[in-house]
Amino acid sequence: MHRHLSKIQMVIFAIATYTVSMNSAVAASLKYESSVTVQRTNYFDKSVTLPKFNPELGDLTSVKLTLIGAVQGSIELESRDASITNVTADLGAEVRLLKPDKNLLLATLPTASISKQFTAFDGIKDFGGTSGATFNNLSSQETDSTELTSGFDLFLGLGELVLPVTAEAKSRSTGAGNLSQEFNTFAGANVEIIYDYVVKIPKAEPKRKVPESQISLGILAAVGVCTLLKSKYLHLV
Repeated sequence: MHRHLSKIQMVIFAIATYTVSMNSAVAASLKYESSVTVQRTNYFDKSVTLPKFNPELGDLTSVKLTLIGAVQGSIELESRDASITNVTADLGAEVRLLKPDKNLLLATLPTASISKQFTAFDGIKDFGGTSGATFNNLSSQETDSTELTSGFDLFLGLGELVLPVTAEAKSRSTGAGNLSQEFNTFAGANVEIIYDYVVKIPKAEPKRKVPESQISLGILAAVGVCTLLKSKYLHLV
């Protein structure tokens, strides 16, 4: 009889155990890029489109934004001074990344600079000769970035994030009192966003005995069956 009672007890114990899960955190990142092609300034109606972060993927911990502003173009100079003069010139553009409400996120001022000495005006305004020059294929880039660790509302969701981009020419020259100048300023932008987040992965936990208060009706029914079997066995003995 002792052997049979032990088997019944083992059945009850097996029914009254269950497995639960716990979470372990794993770091992950998502990276996206969008750009505005290099084009003539000034412009205030361009934008980049980036995917938002889907909260179902995990818990967002940081958002890293990077703006690479680019400027390209040419500078034409002609000194009309009566004596030798040194001229410096900058081909520049302020490239800005804005929030949808037009508040500033990031800004760059890429600038390509030149310097040249000119003679007294040679009598011909042709941006050449000894008193003038033309500088083609100028270019420059500048980067600005930021990392956000809170205030993620703008970046969360299932849709897309549209961020305005503007570019305004900031080209200039100095050095001659009588200077003819022409600038052709083009600008573009590349925007990168990185979402750092924590993924929750289910992990098995060792089995443990269920507290009596948490035993389901199904388990209690099974226990009742085992008890009935025990009674019948004792009656037969």
